[in-house]
Amino acid sequence: MSTLSRKQREIQQRETLILDAARDLLKTQGYRQLTMERIAETVEYSKGTIYNHFASKEDLVCSLGCRCINNLIDVFQRAYDYPGSTRERYSAIGIGYSLYSQLNPFDSQYMQIVKNNTIREKVSRDKLAQMEQLEQKITGIAQDIVQEAIDCGDLDRKYQEKISTIVFGCWSMHFGALQLGQSDIPLHELGFSPVVKMLWDNTNVYLDGYQWRPFSREIDTDRWLTDISRALFRNEIAELQCAT
Repeated sequence: MSTLSRKQREIQQRETLILDAARDLLKTQGYRQLTMERIAETVEYSKGTIYNHFASKEDLVCSLGCRCINNLIDVFQRAYDYPGSTRERYSAIGIGYSLYSQLNPFDSQYMQIVKNNTIREKVSRDKLAQMEQLEQKITGIAQDIVQEAIDCGDLDRKYQEKISTIVFGCWSMHFGALQLGQSDIPLHELGFSPVVKMLWDNTNVYLDGYQWRPFSREIDTDRWLTDISRALFRNEIAELQCAT
């Protein structure tokens, strides 16, 4: 296994410093106020040094998005490797995604910025290609579990042509619910709380609808939630508890 040279480590560390500074500026000042000059001032490097790492502000924000996806790939991979049934492993993806979103509520904003057509047009082709590869990788993990469920009989083979539909349905459900949970809408007052538990219950109804075995009526879904969380996401849970 090759190791990075000292110069490569320094470059990597500097890039991480720049990305962290950009992330913090986005949180406090928003995208419009984010400039390469302000980033340079924050990290105490010249603007030219910032441009050596990132061709534009848009490329920098896209790199933040890529870092977010890489982090989620780690979460998804843990779920994929979980020694349980296909339904447990697929459910673990949703649990991990929920925890990550709670710990990193601004990450979805970076992704939304990059998906804006006006911004996207200014991102370099190489950077867009990098993001697209990561997106394919992360969706591929979820699709692979669905395929394995079909292969082993946990899902009926009639859903072979619906793998992308199943994955998209869960993705959109989680994305929408977690976005609502981070909004200013008084969900608790409206009776929609706690969001994550309601999302978990709806996910089980959704998977039951596809007849993904074992059915939720045959298992203790709350026990699954606890066991999977403890087995795979102990650190995230501890961090979330400290934050609250």
